[in-house]
Amino acid sequence: MSTRNFHGKRILITGGSSGIGLEMARILAKEGAQLALVARGQERLDAAQEQLTAHGGQVLVYSCDVQDGPAVLEVAARAAEALGGLDGVIANSGYCHPGCFEDLSLEDVDRQLDTNLKGVIYALRGALPHMKASTDPFMAITSSPAGTASIYGFTYYGATKAALNIMSHALRQEYVRKGVSVHLLLPPDTDTPGYKEEVPLYPPTTRKILSGGTLATAEQVAPVFVEAIRCRKHAVTYGVQTKVMFKVLHHAPWFWEQYCKWCYTPG
Repeated sequence: MSTRNFHGKRILITGGSSGIGLEMARILAKEGAQLALVARGQERLDAAQEQLTAHGGQVLVYSCDVQDGPAVLEVAARAAEALGGLDGVIANSGYCHPGCFEDLSLEDVDRQLDTNLKGVIYALRGALPHMKASTDPFMAITSSPAGTASIYGFTYYGATKAALNIMSHALRQEYVRKGVSVHLLLPPDTDTPGYKEEVPLYPPTTRKILSGGTLATAEQVAPVFVEAIRCRKHAVTYGVQTKVMFKVLHHAPWFWEQYCKWCYTPG
């Protein structure tokens, strides 16, 4: 199939005010896309809108917590009405609170489940009814390698991301005959505001497992993801280390298990 042209495309992006979401929005705005950014913080949204409108495209912003299903559906409807419909949605919001299984509060558990899984479902459900008239619709889901590789301290986070991985494959089966492409985005550790909040919470074993890895920037990751959507790739990650890890998990899963055992640090 031909590559996708983003000029004039109307795209809803959750988690679009910072990090990878903002950098993807920046690329799309430069290519002439019309954007609706959704995030919790109005101040960051306003700053993002000011930056992106400098490229000449239309950028709408909506303050909304993706954990609030009715609010997400309402925002998607408002964005679609303002833009005259939607051609794509990038469900990019995410939250990670690492910690051992019994140590996290139920509030922290619920926030990860509600943001990472239900928040994505709400974004897709909100956007899809307004994409029916599009000639080239797409859904993109930001997941994580932690949805494939079991990592100490990421029990809840990894479970939500594994669910997204499976969901993307099921959605592709369901929507392929409806002409909607589905893309799974798997970022490595990336220097974003969320990552900065997450790292100090790592248990010692988590820190050791992940030590030595290269920290990517949103500016490095976003172009790869936009290109994957453009070229209609089913799934994409970034960086040699992440790709090697996936190879190891596929061909020698025992090696990953032994490595994690070796990294175990009491306390």
